[in-house]
Amino acid sequence: MCFNETNGRISKLMSMIKALPINLSNLQKTVLQQIVRGTTNPYRLVRRAKLILAAASGESNSSISRRLELDRVQVRQWRSRWFEEREKLSAAEEQQVTEKALMVLIKGILSDRPRPGTTKSFTVEQVVQIVEIACEECEKSDRPVSH
Repeated sequence: MCFNETNGRISKLMSMIKALPINLSNLQKTVLQQIVRGTTNPYRLVRRAKLILAAASGESNSSISRRLELDRVQVRQWRSRWFEEREKLSAAEEQQVTEKALMVLIKGILSDRPRPGTTKSFTVEQVVQIVEIACEECEKSDRPVSH
């Protein structure tokens, strides 16, 4: 894409947008660091935890996107999602939830949301009938079985 007046304006506007501030409690920071250090955590979860830690340290979206090899839109999305959930996190800490419970909550925030997909082909009742037929003995089914 070539640079023109319109692209320049868009670029300038994008750079003027202020990143949402991320403030972490000590417990939140500890849990996020545990996620980053965890050897069995999914890569996406670790990368998102690194993103939130970097955002909380004051790093810009552009810097985070370069370092973590993400698009700036993704960085902005995860920063805003964390920002939206800050009250839920604060409420959980005020209730003095365990570190394990906070870990579950944070993993939920950093996980993918359900995506729309095709509707199911079979109803639950149909699946039950199929399994029932598959599990019954051949002689009782009144269907010839050659194999």
